[in-house]
Amino acid sequence: MRVLVTGPRGFVGARIMEELTDAIPAPSLRTAGEDFVMRMVDETEPDLIIHTAAISDISTCEKNPEGSYHANVEVPVWLAKSGVKCVMFSTDQVYSGCSGDGPYREEETDPSNLYSRHKLEMEQRTLDINPDTVHLRATWMYDMPKYGVPNRGNFLVNMLRETDISFSTTQHRAVTYVREVAALITKAALLPGGAYNYGSENDLTMYQTAEWLKNALSLRVNIHDAGFRHHLWMDCSKIKSHGIHFCNTIDGLKQCISDYSL
Repeated sequence: MRVLVTGPRGFVGARIMEELTDAIPAPSLRTAGEDFVMRMVDETEPDLIIHTAAISDISTCEKNPEGSYHANVEVPVWLAKSGVKCVMFSTDQVYSGCSGDGPYREEETDPSNLYSRHKLEMEQRTLDINPDTVHLRATWMYDMPKYGVPNRGNFLVNMLRETDISFSTTQHRAVTYVREVAALITKAALLPGGAYNYGSENDLTMYQTAEWLKNALSLRVNIHDAGFRHHLWMDCSKIKSHGIHFCNTIDGLKQCISDYSL
């Protein structure tokens, strides 16, 4: 199977490229138009497109709504128009305005920021174009830095680097080991079209999760209460029914600690 990966040097894409060693890396799509995207697909002739490229920083999207719309809506819509099956990364932020306590199922969306609104529009429009499209709603992901690849701040790195850090004592949210995300991508490619919560589950608050990691690694970081934050935890029953199982957040952290001998 010929697989084309967008964002091949990004946080998620680089790990997927390691997992799928024969995958074709896409060029940058940051300024690409529809003709460029269609020509790229025609030239590479993939059987599957794994789309990881995006602008995922919430504040950046708010400051540059046109750029966010291009990256997070237009480019994936053009990929869907190619007729090739696509696996596209979405976000747990689509639950950021939900009124219930959660954990949230796939049909309970209520995005509260521009980034998540664009992601939800992307899901809906690409499924209208190609109902076989798979959308993976990812949690906040973490890993240690990978040489030569950008590694923006993530839960693990922030905890290791900072002396003072804040997490909410009220917010339930999972964090997921990105290498597990990459390792399960071939199974995700076999899913029927639709949206799936794709990542770890977590019964702890973010503050409790941070406390666990602090104690596990004997870190000197001071953890402060960040105050109220909206829940973002997900119910992953749907993807489990298709045989895809992630470690829970704590077990994922234990695996990462073991992999890097932390």
